Amino acid sequence: MRVLFCFLPVLCAFSLSAQAPLITTVSTRWQDSFVEWEIFASMDDPRMLEEGEEMQEELYGELKLRWLNVRDDWSEWDFDLGGQRGTIRQKWKDDPQQWELRTYTGVVVTMRTAWAGDFKEWRVSDNDITLSIRSKWANQFDEWQVQDPNYGDFYLYTLRSQDPRDWAIDDRMAPNISEEMKLAMIFLVIYNTSPKR
Repeated sequence: MRVLFCFLPVLCAFSLSAQAPLITTVSTRWQDSFVEWEIFASMDDPRMLEEGEEMQEELYGELKLRWLNVRDDWSEWDFDLGGQRGTIRQKWKDDPQQWELRTYTGVVVTMRTAWAGDFKEWRVSDNDITLSIRSKWANQFDEWQVQDPNYGDFYLYTLRSQDPRDWAIDDRMAPNISEEMKLAMIFLVIYNTSPKR
């Protein structure tokens, strides 16, 4: 019993220092196609970096069309994010205004337009928390944001103006916002800004 108490402070310190990766960018796998995406994250805590030191990114996940050989069907996607796998699909085959993200472990996140026929603003919910993500501008879709007084900010912007192949992510969300919720928001942005070819 005494041995357990000796290791308990060490285990607690280790678990407190462990931090979830910070998703930093998402990019198309190929320069001429929008059907496969790579998701990058930093394992560094930004508060621990020295002045002038940059975060190191590494491949953290992927998102791709389920039916890669059927180029006209953009309604089903597969993902792997940090080892968590699942699908994103339209709730109804003929309605691109409602989507569901489902992990193979049972997590469900729903996505729907805030207003019928308006793809510039979406509601994303895991049944406990609902966030709104919207395009910053009405006529240009290079910047999307969540600004919530209770849960923080989430900001996506293209690395090059009007080029939807590479997105930077500024994640200042509360710790209780799941990676699945963040992936749902990332998916909505890249889906709604990608040429469907």
